[in-house]
Amino acid sequence: MNDSEIFIGKKGKIVGGDQMGDYVLIQDDAVSTGGYLILTSPNKDFSGNGFDNWAENIDAVRQIIKGFKWEIEWLNEDNKSNPL
Repeated sequence: MNDSEIFIGKKGKIVGGDQMGDYVLIQDDAVSTGGYLILTSPNKDFSGNGFDNWAENIDAVRQIIKGFKWEIEWLNEDNKSNPL
């Protein structure tokens, strides 16, 4: 993943860095919290145990991804999301 490839509302698999093998989903949560939720789970359907982080803006999302040293492979699903 390069710095510009961040997809909102699209699942990805963490293929490098902390939590390697887990899945990630970044959601726009502006209505509820004014920022973004970064959800992670060992399961592709996000069932069971998972974790979340909150970011104030897209730059904070980038910093979290950088801090965890994540390499993300975005999954090709029905979602038509564009990178930010």
